[in-house]
Amino acid sequence: MNNSGEKSSLRAAFPFSGICIAMFCLALLGSCSVAKSVRRGFGGEIPFTVTVAPDANENSAVAVDVVVVYDPIALDQLMKLPARKWFADKKQFENDHRGQIEVQSWEWAPSQSVGEQSVAYHSGARKIVVFADYLREGDHRAALDPQQPFHLTLDTLNLDVRPQ
Repeated sequence: MNNSGEKSSLRAAFPFSGICIAMFCLALLGSCSVAKSVRRGFGGEIPFTVTVAPDANENSAVAVDVVVVYDPIALDQLMKLPARKWFADKKQFENDHRGQIEVQSWEWAPSQSVGEQSVAYHSGARKIVVFADYLREGDHRAALDPQQPFHLTLDTLNLDVRPQ
């Protein structure tokens, strides 16, 4: 049998192979890990939800900063800062690390109902660091994967951040 005969018998034996390959590729593109890789490569927005306890921050509003970090040195420095120091020195830190971090800020009152929020980021994001400005001393800081949606709880004395 010649070469063209072999090709036609293969096509006859596997008539839907092209369709199957295309469906496999689409399923792969829709998978979570591929979506994360695409977001990591191009950036995007990560949704997050917020719960504010009725007695959050000892019945006081809580300022929250979400810092998208692109530089490993800036990340190391941020992970050593308690929230109080972050909020006191934020402007200087932003000036010292221009282009290496992006800051998005909110403030929520106890019992406030908060709709879904999102954090915008660009290609190359390494971590998201969340700071909450509580009245009491403490780190009041959490770090997470920049491609992972999360839930932020502002409780009486501290924040809690969990992947969704």
